[in-house]
Amino acid sequence: MSEYLIDGVIGTLAYFVLAAAILVLGFVILDLITPGKLHKLVFVHHLPNAAIITAGQQISIGIIVVTAVLTSSEIIIEGLVETAIFGVLGLLIQVVVMVVLEALIPGRFRDLVEDPKLRSGAVVVAVILVVVGAVNAACLI
Repeated sequence: MSEYLIDGVIGTLAYFVLAAAILVLGFVILDLITPGKLHKLVFVHHLPNAAIITAGQQISIGIIVVTAVLTSSEIIIEGLVETAIFGVLGLLIQVVVMVVLEALIPGRFRDLVEDPKLRSGAVVVAVILVVVGAVNAACLI
């Protein structure tokens, strides 16, 4: 096997593990700042607002991580560090956005997550999260 292929496989696996860890961390953080256990709200109780907000957040973080990987250093260790830093920065920006949305949205935003009926506010929040992630990713280029 060529050195190029071996390095490519190792790099691919390393970036994948890092990306997966950042996405899981994003889910854990979102779980901490929303009421209830997010995995149960989404996968057991099938609450649409919890699902759409979670999907928006995961898409957003995915966009950031993909851009961080694509723009990172060709030296694997440096690239992984850069990706981790920009991924965590993206998560922090998402938390700030969620706190700001909580302050600006009329009523209790947290109650929206547990509402069994899909609400327009949840869709708007999900779109805002994706747009923030896209803007964040564009800043990496």
